[in-house]
Amino acid sequence: MCLDLPATIARAREGHPQAIDDLHAVYAPRIRQYCYVRLGDRQAAEDSAQEVFINIWKALPTMEYQGERAFIGWMYTIAYHVVVSYIRRRKHRLHLSLTPDIQLIDGKSSDLARTICDREALRHALTQLTGDQLQVITLRFFGGLSTAEVAEALNRTDGAIKLLQHRAIKRLQQLLAINEEHREVNGGLVSPNRAQEFAAVL
Repeated sequence: MCLDLPATIARAREGHPQAIDDLHAVYAPRIRQYCYVRLGDRQAAEDSAQEVFINIWKALPTMEYQGERAFIGWMYTIAYHVVVSYIRRRKHRLHLSLTPDIQLIDGKSSDLARTICDREALRHALTQLTGDQLQVITLRFFGGLSTAEVAEALNRTDGAIKLLQHRAIKRLQQLLAINEEHREVNGGLVSPNRAQEFAAVL
Protein backbone atom coordinates (compact mmCIF):
# COMPACT_ATOMS: atom_id res chain seq x y z
CA MET A 1 0.00 0.00 0.00
CA CYS A 2 1.34 3.41 -1.01
CA LEU A 3 0.70 5.67 1.95
CA ASP A 4 0.97 9.43 2.25
CA LEU A 5 2.11 9.13 5.84
CA PRO A 6 1.88 12.78 6.99
CA ALA A 7 -1.61 13.18 5.51
CA THR A 8 -2.76 9.82 6.86
CA ILE A 9 -1.51 10.65 10.36
CA ALA A 10 -3.25 14.02 10.20
CA ARG A 11 -6.55 12.37 9.27
CA ALA A 12 -6.08 9.68 11.93
CA ARG A 13 -5.61 12.41 14.53
CA GLU A 14 -8.96 13.81 13.49
CA GLY A 15 -10.54 10.40 14.01
CA HIS A 16 -11.08 9.35 10.40
CA PRO A 17 -11.64 5.55 10.50
CA GLN A 18 -10.13 4.93 7.06
CA ALA A 19 -6.90 6.67 8.00
CA ILE A 20 -6.66 4.59 11.17
CA ASP A 21 -7.33 1.43 9.16
CA ASP A 22 -4.65 2.39 6.62
CA LEU A 23 -2.00 2.88 9.31
CA HIS A 24 -2.95 -0.39 10.90
CA ALA A 25 -2.84 -2.26 7.59
CA VAL A 26 0.67 -1.03 6.81
CA TYR A 27 2.34 -1.36 10.21
CA ALA A 28 0.41 -3.99 12.18
CA PRO A 29 1.99 -7.05 10.50
CA ARG A 30 5.49 -5.83 11.37
CA ILE A 31 4.53 -4.98 14.95
CA ARG A 32 2.75 -8.32 15.36
CA GLN A 33 5.76 -10.26 14.08
CA TYR A 34 8.08 -8.33 16.38
CA CYS A 35 5.87 -9.23 19.36
CA TYR A 36 5.67 -12.86 18.25
CA VAL A 37 9.43 -13.23 17.89
CA ARG A 38 10.01 -11.68 21.31
CA LEU A 39 7.26 -13.57 23.14
CA GLY A 40 7.12 -16.86 21.27
CA ASP A 41 3.37 -17.15 21.70
CA ARG A 42 0.89 -16.28 18.98
CA GLN A 43 -1.98 -15.25 21.26
CA ALA A 44 0.36 -13.18 23.42
CA ALA A 45 1.67 -11.51 20.27
CA GLU A 46 -1.85 -10.71 19.06
CA ASP A 47 -2.81 -9.28 22.45
CA SER A 48 0.40 -7.26 22.69
CA ALA A 49 0.11 -5.92 19.13
CA GLN A 50 -3.45 -4.81 19.88
CA GLU A 51 -2.23 -3.05 23.01
CA VAL A 52 0.53 -1.39 21.02
CA PHE A 53 -1.95 0.12 18.57
CA ILE A 54 -4.31 1.19 21.34
CA ASN A 55 -1.37 3.07 22.86
CA ILE A 56 -0.46 4.50 19.46
CA TRP A 57 -3.99 5.85 18.90
CA LYS A 58 -4.00 7.37 22.38
CA ALA A 59 -0.64 9.06 21.88
CA LEU A 60 -1.11 10.06 18.24
CA PRO A 61 -2.77 13.45 18.93
CA THR A 62 0.27 14.68 20.87
CA MET A 63 2.94 12.95 18.79
CA GLU A 64 5.12 15.43 16.91
CA TYR A 65 5.61 14.09 13.39
CA GLN A 66 9.25 14.34 12.35
CA GLY A 67 9.34 12.07 9.35
CA GLU A 68 8.72 8.40 8.68
CA ARG A 69 11.93 7.21 10.30
CA ALA A 70 11.07 8.91 13.57
CA PHE A 71 7.47 7.68 13.38
CA ILE A 72 8.54 4.05 12.91
CA GLY A 73 11.04 4.37 15.74
CA TRP A 74 8.31 5.84 17.94
CA MET A 75 5.99 2.89 17.21
CA TYR A 76 8.65 0.31 17.98
CA THR A 77 9.50 2.10 21.21
CA ILE A 78 5.87 1.64 22.25
CA ALA A 79 6.00 -2.00 21.12
CA TYR A 80 9.16 -2.64 23.14
CA HIS A 81 7.60 -1.26 26.33
CA VAL A 82 4.41 -3.26 25.78
CA VAL A 83 6.41 -6.48 25.37
CA VAL A 84 8.50 -5.78 28.48
CA SER A 85 5.35 -4.97 30.43
CA TYR A 86 3.70 -8.19 29.26
CA ILE A 87 6.67 -10.26 30.37
CA ARG A 88 6.67 -8.59 33.78
CA ARG A 89 2.91 -8.85 34.29
CA ARG A 90 2.63 -12.47 33.28
CA LYS A 91 6.09 -13.50 34.47
CA HIS A 92 6.36 -14.77 30.95
CA ARG A 93 9.57 -16.65 30.24
CA LEU A 94 11.39 -15.05 27.34
CA HIS A 95 11.17 -17.40 24.41
CA LEU A 96 12.19 -16.34 20.96
CA SER A 97 9.98 -17.88 18.33
CA LEU A 98 11.69 -18.97 15.13
CA THR A 99 9.05 -21.33 13.83
CA PRO A 100 8.98 -21.89 10.05
CA ASP A 101 6.21 -19.32 9.53
CA ILE A 102 8.38 -16.54 10.95
CA GLN A 103 10.05 -14.85 8.02
CA LEU A 104 13.05 -12.59 8.21
CA ILE A 105 12.05 -9.44 6.38
CA ASP A 106 15.35 -7.66 6.04
CA GLY A 107 16.46 -7.16 2.45
CA LYS A 108 18.92 -10.05 2.74
CA SER A 109 16.44 -12.33 4.46
CA SER A 110 16.19 -14.94 1.71
CA ASP A 111 19.94 -15.54 1.83
CA LEU A 112 19.86 -15.64 5.61
CA ALA A 113 16.96 -18.10 5.65
CA ARG A 114 18.90 -20.43 3.37
CA THR A 115 22.03 -20.06 5.44
CA ILE A 116 20.51 -20.86 8.81
CA CYS A 117 19.08 -24.35 8.51
CA ASP A 118 18.83 -25.04 12.20
CA ARG A 119 16.37 -22.57 13.70
CA GLU A 120 16.65 -24.10 17.13
CA ALA A 121 20.41 -23.48 17.20
CA LEU A 122 19.83 -19.88 16.15
CA ARG A 123 17.04 -19.41 18.70
CA HIS A 124 19.27 -20.69 21.47
CA ALA A 125 22.14 -18.48 20.34
CA LEU A 126 19.94 -15.38 20.27
CA THR A 127 18.90 -15.92 23.89
CA GLN A 128 22.54 -15.60 24.89
CA LEU A 129 22.94 -12.09 23.51
CA THR A 130 22.75 -9.06 25.77
CA GLY A 131 19.41 -7.26 25.96
CA ASP A 132 20.62 -4.42 23.72
CA GLN A 133 22.13 -6.80 21.17
CA LEU A 134 18.96 -8.87 21.03
CA GLN A 135 16.83 -5.76 20.57
CA VAL A 136 18.99 -4.57 17.66
CA ILE A 137 18.99 -7.96 15.91
CA THR A 138 15.24 -8.37 16.40
CA LEU A 139 14.43 -4.92 15.03
CA ARG A 140 16.90 -5.13 12.13
CA PHE A 141 16.23 -8.63 10.86
CA PHE A 142 12.75 -9.47 12.09
CA GLY A 143 11.23 -6.00 12.26
CA GLY A 144 12.77 -4.95 8.97
CA LEU A 145 14.04 -1.60 10.29
CA SER A 146 17.03 0.17 8.86
CA THR A 147 20.01 1.03 11.06
CA ALA A 148 18.77 4.62 11.25
CA GLU A 149 15.27 3.51 12.26
CA VAL A 150 16.65 1.24 14.99
CA ALA A 151 18.77 4.13 16.24
CA GLU A 152 15.65 6.28 16.38
CA ALA A 153 13.68 3.60 18.23
CA LEU A 154 16.41 2.98 20.82
CA ASN A 155 17.52 6.60 21.11
CA ARG A 156 21.06 5.70 20.06
CA THR A 157 23.38 6.94 17.36
CA ASP A 158 23.74 5.09 14.07
CA GLY A 159 27.31 4.27 15.07
CA ALA A 160 26.22 2.75 18.36
CA ILE A 161 23.66 0.55 16.59
CA LYS A 162 26.22 -0.61 14.03
CA LEU A 163 28.61 -1.51 16.86
CA LEU A 164 25.91 -3.43 18.74
CA GLN A 165 24.95 -5.27 15.57
CA HIS A 166 28.59 -6.10 14.80
CA ARG A 167 29.16 -7.47 18.31
CA ALA A 168 25.89 -9.42 18.22
CA ILE A 169 26.75 -11.03 14.89
CA LYS A 170 30.24 -11.88 16.10
CA ARG A 171 28.78 -13.49 19.22
CA LEU A 172 26.23 -15.44 17.17
CA GLN A 173 29.00 -16.59 14.88
CA GLN A 174 30.95 -17.90 17.87
CA LEU A 175 27.91 -19.63 19.36
CA LEU A 176 26.90 -21.28 16.10
CA ALA A 177 30.48 -22.42 15.52
CA ILE A 178 30.46 -24.07 18.95
CA ASN A 179 27.17 -25.70 18.04
CA GLU A 180 28.75 -27.16 14.90
CA GLU A 181 31.57 -28.69 16.89
CA HIS A 182 29.14 -30.65 19.05
CA ARG A 183 26.70 -31.90 16.43
CA GLU A 184 27.00 -34.20 13.45
CA VAL A 185 26.25 -32.78 10.06
CA ASN A 186 23.02 -34.19 8.60
CA GLY A 187 19.59 -33.05 7.40
CA GLY A 188 18.22 -30.12 9.38
CA LEU A 189 21.41 -29.48 11.33
CA VAL A 190 23.88 -26.68 10.92
CA SER A 191 26.05 -27.54 7.95
CA PRO A 192 29.79 -26.81 7.65
CA ASN A 193 30.78 -23.14 7.63
CA ARG A 194 27.18 -21.99 8.40
CA ALA A 195 28.36 -19.73 11.19
CA GLN A 196 30.80 -18.01 8.83
CA GLU A 197 28.12 -17.74 6.15
CA PHE A 198 25.69 -16.28 8.68
CA ALA A 199 28.11 -13.47 9.49
CA ALA A 200 28.70 -12.83 5.80
CA VAL A 201 25.00 -12.60 5.04
CA LEU A 202 24.30 -10.17 7.86
